[in-house]
Amino acid sequence: MRPLLVACAALAATAATVQAAPLTLSGQPPIVINHRGASGYLPEETTQAYALSISMHPNYIEGDVYITADNVPVMLHDGTLNATSNVVSYAATHPDIAALKSANGTYDVTKFTLPQLQALNFSCRNATGYCSDLSFYDPSTKYTIATYQQFLDAAYDNYVKTGEAIGVYPEAKQSGLDVAAAILTGLNDPRYNGYFVNGHAFTQSFDPTQVAYLNTNSSIPVDYLGVCPTTAAAAASIKAIADGIGPSTGQTTAACVNAAHAAGLFVHPYTFLNNPAQYQTYYALGIDGAFSNFAPIAEGVRDQLFVPEPASLAVLGTAVLGALVRRRRPTRVATPHAVV
Repeated sequence: MRPLLVACAALAATAATVQAAPLTLSGQPPIVINHRGASGYLPEETTQAYALSISMHPNYIEGDVYITADNVPVMLHDGTLNATSNVVSYAATHPDIAALKSANGTYDVTKFTLPQLQALNFSCRNATGYCSDLSFYDPSTKYTIATYQQFLDAAYDNYVKTGEAIGVYPEAKQSGLDVAAAILTGLNDPRYNGYFVNGHAFTQSFDPTQVAYLNTNSSIPVDYLGVCPTTAAAAASIKAIADGIGPSTGQTTAACVNAAHAAGLFVHPYTFLNNPAQYQTYYALGIDGAFSNFAPIAEGVRDQLFVPEPASLAVLGTAVLGALVRRRRPTRVATPHAVV
């Protein structure tokens, strides 16, 4: 039996208790945010991982943004290419790439042009929960880095073709405000006809300066990562610059969820893997969304716990996000530091 089917069978047994109503901030079932694309199945943040993610129907696709040497935003988590690409072996036969190696042996994505990045083959991270289900993996495929535009296009083109509203959840991963400005520039691009700025996007960062910038320059809800307040005062200070929090699962407690909700903050913890029982535990706390490497498992547990109406999940992400956007100020378009 394929691993995905095994996991789905397990969640059927795990999620046996139906919860009458979610304890989320909105009162709606929690959203599923596919972390780095379908990273539980394919090399993370590649064009192929995002295509597979769209086919799994999460509420949002998620990824990390850096800006290349030729000023193109691309999707990558680490900032260095060593752990998730063949850059070391490729550099051995390409002197121009070898010349980009840092003194500590790493290859920083910001030193590469987009064509140089596209020449590389991206691979699975050697870590628990990444490519642990190889049902969709093809070793003969060249897995390619996704640009930020391709990330946005994946969600928007799917909407245009099918009517299914899947949103995006980009993270400002690179330091500084240029990357935050580039994120907002992409979301406001006229080619998307207002799709992302009108209820189909979140932004996120660990950096409070970036969080404040994203908050000031857009009505798109902002997630402040890595924090989980347990007091009203702490939650209020976060609410001054953000709309929600993205703590680790280890940080997420009932006290944190309750304090955040009391301040009007959503709670989207990271990172959930392929353990159905983990989702059930955190959904019961009232979290508003889950960053998951395995969208089908996250969705399966949620749907069994909350027994959605047949058409409700198709609009779940839009309804929840729309409520947040309506509570925000009018849209302000950022003045980019780095126009791409």
